[in-house]
Amino acid sequence: MKFFPVLAWMFFPQIILAQTEFHNLRQVLEYADKNSVVAHQSDLQRAIAKKDEQINRSNLLPKLNSFGTADYFPIITTQLIPESIFGGASDKFRKVQFGLPWSFSSGLELTVPVLNFERWDQLKRIRLQSLQTHWNTQSAIETMHIQITQWYYQSLLAAQLVQLNRSNQQVTDQLLQIMEERKNNGVLNPADYNRSKNLQLDMQAAGFEYEKNRQQSIIVLKQLLNLPDSATLVLTDSISAITIQPVGMPDSISSRPAWMEAAARLAVVQRQQKELRSAALPKIGFTGKYTYQWQMKPSAGQHVNFDFSSIGLRLDFPLFQGSFYRASRQKADLQVSLAKWQQQQTVNDLGRQQSEWSNSLNAALRKQIVLRQKAELAAENLRIATLNMKEGVMEFEEFNNIFQEYNKAKLDFLQNTSDGIVYHLLLTIK
Repeated sequence: MKFFPVLAWMFFPQIILAQTEFHNLRQVLEYADKNSVVAHQSDLQRAIAKKDEQINRSNLLPKLNSFGTADYFPIITTQLIPESIFGGASDKFRKVQFGLPWSFSSGLELTVPVLNFERWDQLKRIRLQSLQTHWNTQSAIETMHIQITQWYYQSLLAAQLVQLNRSNQQVTDQLLQIMEERKNNGVLNPADYNRSKNLQLDMQAAGFEYEKNRQQSIIVLKQLLNLPDSATLVLTDSISAITIQPVGMPDSISSRPAWMEAAARLAVVQRQQKELRSAALPKIGFTGKYTYQWQMKPSAGQHVNFDFSSIGLRLDFPLFQGSFYRASRQKADLQVSLAKWQQQQTVNDLGRQQSEWSNSLNAALRKQIVLRQKAELAAENLRIATLNMKEGVMEFEEFNNIFQEYNKAKLDFLQNTSDGIVYHLLLTIK
């Protein structure tokens, strides 16, 4: 029997994994860090950046290539040589042909960089780009955490409102029973009965809306967590079990991934600027070559084979390439200026974002006690009003006003609690 769950998972994995349950936000974020699309993309981007670094590092290592050629020379190079070389008259010349028409060669070629400032600066730039990629992925993950946090508590708020609506529907159902009894006794204005019925229908319609909002937040959360549409996402947490907490000194924006990414981007273009300046410097490399050649002339039955090799140093010194180097340096200067302004924009955006979060949290903390008192008073008034309606000493208009005040007070308190929790988490996000 112990093998049954394993077999069930092998043949029916959608049944075993049909429900995903989370008890708090931390579990949701941990799941997202491992399974979300953003997490998988981040892992691949970092791996690609490491491979880019490895590829560019290989440019500084020796290179060994093998080659082979096959050529046919319809016209072979010839030269006139004095006959005296071959023991003849000095005033006569002999036509000498270099090689045979069919030529085949193969060999090895070795290149070893000795001095190449451009390649060294390029490798340093690639390393900085790898660091920039790391912070870019961390920034994407932080953005995902922010979205998940907001939608997580939006879902909890919607679930709390669904519960509130069920309680309200019980109140309106009791109210309608009371109004029906008064109507049957002939002591009720028909318009008040219709208004009480309409109030009941309003609560039912509001319940559908709250449930729609809850499902909408669940849909977004499943997309952020990379869960299939067929999966059931269950959140057992509740806003009512959490209280708003103040934040001491918020973390500096310099610890945010977006700030780090902006700084790394500036470092990359500054290194690229130096790399372009190094491109105009001399380059020295060690070269070695070995070649084996075989030549033939089938019509004459002739063939010859020989090998040769060479070693040396190669100096490349760029002298002129139009305005390439000058325009490239000017472009690099502009990119550095742009990166500095982008960094400043990032600093401004992060500072404004953090100030807004801090201001909203402080407002939520200040309103928390007031809204809780209002909700408690409104709940007490609704309890009294319900008793008065049962005893027949209160009219519908007065009860409706108290009921609406209660709903508004509860909604304001729950919304403020949700906002305060979210802003506290955003200010302390890691």
